[in-house]
Amino acid sequence: MKQSKLFGQTLREAPKDAEAISHIYLARGGFVRQLSSGLFSFLPLGFRVLKNIEKVIREELYKIGAQEMVMPVIHPAEIWKKTGRYHEIGEELWRLKAQGGQELVLSMTHEEAMAEIAYRYIQKYNDLPLLLNQFQIKLRNEARPRGGLLRLREFIMQDAYSFDRSEAEFDKTYKKVFKAYQSIFKRLNLKAIPVKADSGIMGGNESHEFMMPAEIGEDKLNGKNAIELGHTFKLGLKYSKPFNIYFTAKNGKKELAIMGSYGIGLDRLMAAAVEAHHDDKGIIWPEAIAPFQVHLIELSAKDVTVKKQAENIYKKMIAEGIEVLYDDRNDKTAGEKFTDADLIGIPLRMVISPKTLEKNSVEIKQRNKETAKLIKISDVGKII
Repeated sequence: MKQSKLFGQTLREAPKDAEAISHIYLARGGFVRQLSSGLFSFLPLGFRVLKNIEKVIREELYKIGAQEMVMPVIHPAEIWKKTGRYHEIGEELWRLKAQGGQELVLSMTHEEAMAEIAYRYIQKYNDLPLLLNQFQIKLRNEARPRGGLLRLREFIMQDAYSFDRSEAEFDKTYKKVFKAYQSIFKRLNLKAIPVKADSGIMGGNESHEFMMPAEIGEDKLNGKNAIELGHTFKLGLKYSKPFNIYFTAKNGKKELAIMGSYGIGLDRLMAAAVEAHHDDKGIIWPEAIAPFQVHLIELSAKDVTVKKQAENIYKKMIAEGIEVLYDDRNDKTAGEKFTDADLIGIPLRMVISPKTLEKNSVEIKQRNKETAKLIKISDVGKII
């Protein structure tokens, strides 16, 4: 991608209401744009990060047999009344009416919708175990949205749901998802500490939160501030009973399926990555979710030879499948380009200039390192 064509721009100043480091840098770096309180648009850079997070999560859940689907955001209120949550949840649940008077809710989670599907399709013992997953928008009438992407009114969740034949079988499924979540956070280079938690409005027997220590966090690990990265729930029969999710066991008897629920907020994960990986210049993206692998910066000073060589390197990297952001802007100084590169936080910076060309080389620097080094142009592909 040529930076001269990239939609969105870096900002010298942060939004006035930005307090969290992640909010400041994501806004200044041109990753997100706030539409209103708790509502954000993801610009092209932010969208690429979001999709990379989704990719990591999808890959790890696929390994343990999760099947992907998607459910509606708008639900009939009747399915929420079946479990009692329609009346148990306060104003944070958005309630509305359709033309004709049908009561609806804007989904803040999908247990009821999934249970309704499971009731229709789970019939006999060999339909289980079952693990279904989706990436979907959630809506919460949040009284105090804050922290940029950390507490939103509209957010994107990965939420998976399991159905098992017995407690022993469910424990195996729960452990599989638990380990998959640990693998996800490890790949994202996030320190996630699992702790037992209150199941709250979700209900069930037991749950675990994956907490990342952070000053901006609103949750507490051992009395320290932390950000909740994910949550796993042992729902038991809470949703199976009201939805009659019975299956015929091997012995011919009807038994209720045991249900689990597992969720990660993608927006919050993006913010957490920035909270964990930054310096006083900007973001330092973990490689797995960075918007690009390489930031190629051309300092041509109107030198045609430099520009031509930079174009050649750019084309070669594209041909080799390397995701590269090429700063070809002619109206920016070297200082401005370096400042933007540090703010955006792509893992590897590659600079080509008249000085580097004198040695038939380019300068490379990792975003999380202080020193740069020269490598021969002929070795660029090998180094990448």
